Amino acid sequence: MQSQNMKINAAKWAKHLSDNRYSLVTEFDIMDHIELIDRAIKWLKNTFHCRIVLSESVAYTRSGETPDAIGWVYGKSILVECKNHLSDFYADQKKRSRFPGMPALGHWRFYLTPPNLIHHNKIPSGWGLYEVHGKKILHRGGSKYIKYEKSPFESCRDSEVAILLSALSKIQYQSLKG
Repeated sequence: MQSQNMKINAAKWAKHLSDNRYSLVTEFDIMDHIELIDRAIKWLKNTFHCRIVLSESVAYTRSGETPDAIGWVYGKSILVECKNHLSDFYADQKKRSRFPGMPALGHWRFYLTPPNLIHHNKIPSGWGLYEVHGKKILHRGGSKYIKYEKSPFESCRDSEVAILLSALSKIQYQSLKG
């Protein structure tokens, strides 16, 4: 059984461009996107003590974003983008909300990835890189959340309100329906 779980899937070889090494990744090691989002939600609730946490909330926002996970604590928002493929990380860099001066979500912005997916020197300025290692989430580079420190970004409050209102309207619709 274990040997079946550990079979190497050739499609899951990961090339780490930052240091020109290849690392072997097995099916057992890869976390899918949904698992990463689940970990991000728990991380925001348990580590940062966010009182409100939403995931993949779709709303019409000025920023045009659909965050994988976003939470609020002490009047500040923490955005978590979960990436389990390098191509997804590079596609994220092309979003209009990633360009300077454009509206964007998150006073604090983090990438959450499986181990060794993204080299810390590839992280945009102000962002943080965290990796899932078993039951732990470890800081690997960039910004690190510190409770009372000034956040690296200003979040687009209009977009935050749109996401929160969208979530509330879903709750209201479900209560009227049920």
